[in-house]
Amino acid sequence: MVTIVAPGTRTTIDLTPMRGSEVEANPGVRRDAMIADKSAVLADTVGDLAATMPGLDPVGVLDQALQSTEPGGTVLITTSGFATVAPLDLTAAGAWMSAPTALADAVDEADLPDATDKNITFAGLGYPAVTSSQQAAGPAARDALTTLYTRLCERMNAASCTIVDGPVGTFEPTTTVASPTVTLDRIATHCVGQIDIDSNLAFSPNSADLLPAIGPQLNQVVDSLRACPATAVITATGYSATVPGQDEPGTDLELARAAAVLTRLRDLGAPSHILGAATAGGQIVDNSPGGAYREDLAIRNRVVTLTVSPGI
Repeated sequence: MVTIVAPGTRTTIDLTPMRGSEVEANPGVRRDAMIADKSAVLADTVGDLAATMPGLDPVGVLDQALQSTEPGGTVLITTSGFATVAPLDLTAAGAWMSAPTALADAVDEADLPDATDKNITFAGLGYPAVTSSQQAAGPAARDALTTLYTRLCERMNAASCTIVDGPVGTFEPTTTVASPTVTLDRIATHCVGQIDIDSNLAFSPNSADLLPAIGPQLNQVVDSLRACPATAVITATGYSATVPGQDEPGTDLELARAAAVLTRLRDLGAPSHILGAATAGGQIVDNSPGGAYREDLAIRNRVVTLTVSPGI
């Protein structure tokens, strides 16, 4: 018995070969043919699945699947891992590749499904569909995705967490709905560009004191800066979200957080001549359009953006 779960759909297929009301227990051509026919139905059903809404939500699908699974059972989730929906939105997670464990631990426990006494197997991490606009993951990104989903699985209290390496197939997707893509490019690639430091990971609420979890990400930035030309300049801009009923963070906190990141880069060994100014940026986007607060937009504002330019 196999239950196929996708966003908004749940289909159960019985693969048992039957002879009338009895199970076909005799081995041979007849039973094999029955199993082959039922397996073909299973493959066709999976192949015909198509997303009806934009966004990739592995955690949400996993939640639905675990609800259909008895204790001792196994959920096999086939996913590239490039989530674009809260509570795990990699498009708003900054340089998540350098701190995947910290990102997994930052997901609210209330947003994670319970997998107690159930087994979870992830297949296809890092491998988007062949015609997808999503950039395929290299070794570093695949390792980060493996670490991220293994840690999430552990936090769900699963009996076992297994990662199957490699792509899961070469079939083209049937959906016509476009989803956001997750950026894998980093400063290290070009010595020019931007990198976002997730304030939820880097700072305590309403504080400009850096947390230890952000250390690996900043170390990676420093390693990149050491390889940049002497004319390069890195600046930091702090942004913040405005939440109804709470005091506005204000430009002082934004500026203090931006300055704290630059100071830590210096302390970690970044060349002093490359460090530029810290500024306050307010909001990147209005996170309460029309007066209605939206957490998915607020997340985009909780960052310190580092910008590297070639200088003159």
